[in-house]
Amino acid sequence: MTALRAVKPSRRNQMSFSEILVFMVPIVFFTLVLYGTLAWTIYVSFADWKTIAPNYQFTGFKWYEFLFNQARFWVDVQNNLKWLILGVVPTVIIATLLAYLLELAPFPGLESYVRTLILYPVAMSFIVTGTIWSWMYQPDRGVFATLLRLVGLTPKLTFTTNPDTATYWLILIFVWQYLGFAVIIIQSSLRTSELLEMVEAATVDGASKLRILVDIVVPNIRSGLLVLVSLLLISTLKVFDIVYIVTFGGPGISTDVLSLNMWITFFQQHLVSAGAAIGVIIFFLAFVLVIPYTIYALRNWFE
Repeated sequence: MTALRAVKPSRRNQMSFSEILVFMVPIVFFTLVLYGTLAWTIYVSFADWKTIAPNYQFTGFKWYEFLFNQARFWVDVQNNLKWLILGVVPTVIIATLLAYLLELAPFPGLESYVRTLILYPVAMSFIVTGTIWSWMYQPDRGVFATLLRLVGLTPKLTFTTNPDTATYWLILIFVWQYLGFAVIIIQSSLRTSELLEMVEAATVDGASKLRILVDIVVPNIRSGLLVLVSLLLISTLKVFDIVYIVTFGGPGISTDVLSLNMWITFFQQHLVSAGAAIGVIIFFLAFVLVIPYTIYALRNWFE
């Protein structure tokens, strides 16, 4: 009987042929599609496809050199770095504070109302968001200009018309739209039985709310922060809709980003290989930034 009992678990661990088909076939299919298209994009970036007609003649790093010699490309890289830093860090900090304040709210109805209010922008597409904020940013008849005139102020507003500050106003739109998403992720990390018990014990011991946030809450929501930061990094790297709708890269090329440059290069200039090269560069940046961050976080946060 002992031998039979020892054999049964090993049989349960073996997958049947039908289970292999159900689980492995979709995984293999999507893996082939994903990495197949990635490999095709990389090869096209080394080809000489510069018209509507395909041309797969290998030309090496021709189009990468073409991009690196453009001033616009380096403006795009700088702007993407601004999006990475200013789009991620404020969103995480504000979302953490807001989620913590919502957990401290004495009235459950108020917490539900505020959470719904900040989550609403997430349900909107970036096209709709960009259209709304472009109306708000209009220097003469926009929402902000109208409100200031109502109180007797007539300042000269240059939200997206000033090349030096336009990118920062676009990043504000990103923070506004992703804030609710970030709050939900952090709130889900806050609502664990172990963390709630620790917060309750610290409260009984007389710890201040700020001390509880810094010493107890933040160190114990690292898993949620890891997921949130990774998703925000990827989202800022591929940002396109907001820039396309609000400024289309202007004034001049001051707010241009890599994804918009790729779209213009590919669809308007028909430099297909150059557009593929920009896509490969975006993928490389995501790989270089997100993967090392994830490895670092896993090693230092979950040891």
